Amino acid sequence: MWPFVGRARELEDVVSALTSEPGAALVGPAGVGKTRLTDEVVTRLERTGVVVRRCYATVATSSIPFGAMAAMLPADLRTANPLGRAVEHLLALSRPLVIVVDDAHLLDDASVALLQHVIRHRHARVLVTARPGDRTELWQEGLLRRVTVDDLARSESDLLLERALGGPVDTRSATLLWSASTGNPLYLRELVVSGRAVGSLRTDDGIWSWHGAIELDGRLAELVRSNLGRLDAAHRHALELLAYSEPVELDLLAPLVQEEALDELETRGLIRVASSDRRAMVRLGHPLYGSLLRATCPTLRARAHQRALATALEETGGRRREDLMRIATWRLDSGAPPSVDLLAAAADQAWAAQDVTLAERLCRGAVAAGGLDRVGHVFGQVLMHGRAPSEAEATLADVMSGALSAEDLSRLGATRAMNLHFGLGDAAAADAVLDSVDVPSLPADLRDWLRVVRVISAAQHSHVTSVLERTHQPVAPHLTVHMRRTRALCLLHAGRYSDVLHEIDAYSAGAEPDDGALRMRGFALAFAGHLAEAEALALTMHTRPFDELAFTGATSLYSALSFCARMRGHGSQALRLAREGTPKPAAATPPLVFDAIALANLAFAAALTGDTALAQDSLARAETARRPAWRLAGLTVSLARSWVLAATGDLPAATTAALDAADECASLGAHGSEAMALHDAARLGADTSRRLTALTSTMTDPLTGAYAAHATALAQASPALLEATATTFHRLGATLHAAEALGAATRLHRARGNPRAASQTSARQALLARDFDAAHTPALRTGDHPCRARLTRRQTEVARLATSGLTNQQIAARLHTSKRTVDNHLHAIYGVLGVTGRDELRAILGPP
Repeated sequence: MWPFVGRARELEDVVSALTSEPGAALVGPAGVGKTRLTDEVVTRLERTGVVVRRCYATVATSSIPFGAMAAMLPADLRTANPLGRAVEHLLALSRPLVIVVDDAHLLDDASVALLQHVIRHRHARVLVTARPGDRTELWQEGLLRRVTVDDLARSESDLLLERALGGPVDTRSATLLWSASTGNPLYLRELVVSGRAVGSLRTDDGIWSWHGAIELDGRLAELVRSNLGRLDAAHRHALELLAYSEPVELDLLAPLVQEEALDELETRGLIRVASSDRRAMVRLGHPLYGSLLRATCPTLRARAHQRALATALEETGGRRREDLMRIATWRLDSGAPPSVDLLAAAADQAWAAQDVTLAERLCRGAVAAGGLDRVGHVFGQVLMHGRAPSEAEATLADVMSGALSAEDLSRLGATRAMNLHFGLGDAAAADAVLDSVDVPSLPADLRDWLRVVRVISAAQHSHVTSVLERTHQPVAPHLTVHMRRTRALCLLHAGRYSDVLHEIDAYSAGAEPDDGALRMRGFALAFAGHLAEAEALALTMHTRPFDELAFTGATSLYSALSFCARMRGHGSQALRLAREGTPKPAAATPPLVFDAIALANLAFAAALTGDTALAQDSLARAETARRPAWRLAGLTVSLARSWVLAATGDLPAATTAALDAADECASLGAHGSEAMALHDAARLGADTSRRLTALTSTMTDPLTGAYAAHATALAQASPALLEATATTFHRLGATLHAAEALGAATRLHRARGNPRAASQTSARQALLARDFDAAHTPALRTGDHPCRARLTRRQTEVARLATSGLTNQQIAARLHTSKRTVDNHLHAIYGVLGVTGRDELRAILGPP
């Protein structure tokens, strides 16, 4: 039996109905977990002494009077009044009695009549499970409380998956399984079972991941086929069309299928119709229906379906942006390749929509049709994002060697320069290409675009201030967004985090922020000390499906989440996230610009968890991935070096490395990274208080201020300042730094002969460290002294409930104990921590 996840509200509703009402009906489609929920209800009822009689309705018993309930009725009901005899038998059973019927939509009429009689006369409580639309008289007549059971939410599905596998699942795999199951627990279970059986789902370094495509076979295919049921020709035709087009407009689909077929399919729940942008859109009832239909559709018929869809959409005029992409795809799949013009236009749209996989396919289709010159600018970007920058360079160089206009050469040259710079790390070659295509005869907007490309490239290797000034150059209005995005990146490097948010808001005004803007916002929030807000933003993107080729977004996202986990002392989580964000290219694939960042983050997390072998290996790979053209990106590698050295025990070398990293950051104007490096050096024993304090004159964010206060407190050897700094760090969510500050305060109190104060700060540190997971730093290790007065786990629980605003009586009720016991716990807590009341306790522990 799989773990029971979610369904808390439904469980309480059913138990309530069976306690105060005649009963309940669990209604929902197949596989959503009605039976699993019923198992939980039955277990809870039996623990209270309730007698439960369970029956199972089936197709075989649906035509036999009392067939489903035969197991709980007398063997011979051949009387003039079989219903009355059945009722008499039920009344003779032990009380209290609950009758449970699975799949009540398959009940025979006699059993339905018996249940109606039992319910109306309160002879027993009744719980049934059923699919929507069938045998509804049991709840539509008000006899039973209807409790709807839907698919699990994404978060619940992920939790179920993790608990069932006994370990974390990487995001790409969790997203793939969510997309295939859409929260249907039965489908999810069969996907897991079949995936493990064939080796598609397996662990790698303790993280479960899915390899390859999802194959629909075995028991999973049988389940999907069973849920589809028997299909006549008209129904199958409609469903197959949907399998190749969903979601599709009802207006586009309707002329191709019979109206009666659509109505019946919707009634049976095999298709869903919903409004989107004032249009009726149709999709299959479940994604796996489409997988099965496509797998079983003959090739010629599949091609005919797609030709019909393409023709129908062409006849409507293809008014929307994605219409060209759909027409081109259907034409390619139908075996009748579209024109180069259509493929080129569709590839442009696919790239603009960030659908990298489709853009690559359309580009390759155009190249095969002799249209390389038409799609070269898109194809080059696609190949770079597909980790094939060398192929991109060869392709673009080949295209540019042909007879092209100056305008076409400039567009291709801009793409080629970006690939040379960000894909191959060759800044000099990139500049040479730009120089060769930047001719006086170009239109103004193209010359502006080349200027923008130069600024974007410079933002990776030039001094931040100089690039920031260049972003204010006047360019064509439609190109200003690129300048402002680069400006926001420069401000992020400079540590001007509030200005980053302002810049993003300015260039995103009136439009949905793109993923790049959201990622920069997340980093600005995290580096400024707004960790909770940064995590919330990152998690909204974390659950999105993402293209494996879009490596830049995935790397940045995981870097932000891993940074926040490290700041909270959650070492295992930080390591897992860093692993997920680290690309695993083939050995022959050259590193890309963001690989160094991902590998450095992995080294950071491995060092924090004490995995020195992984930390050293990741750092070595990150060093190899650095290029002079990517100096700003490479700063993360310099920051990681000190902690890898610290993890090996070489603290003097680690301190030197942190100071060197700070100098390197300062030489590029990257004051945000400089502040982190200086704080790292302070944590390792160097006095960097003056430099950090000087940075706070321009960096006004709370986290940099806390860095400076921490360094100052360490330099002055002030326990009071260290305790105050710990409170600040804790309020920001940076509990790792808070615990380190308390450890330093504890050592100073002991050295000065103040054991009571040392006991109190040590207890506070231990309280914070309870939430840590595999977090090891030199400051934590040297501060880990035995302490006679530590809070017990129950005292910790009481302390946290007290800071949440609950009264002592409410805490007692929550913990199922007496108020006197809670009073005693709080008295002991105040003594250990050296506080006099809840206000001081809340100041120490931070928000609940």
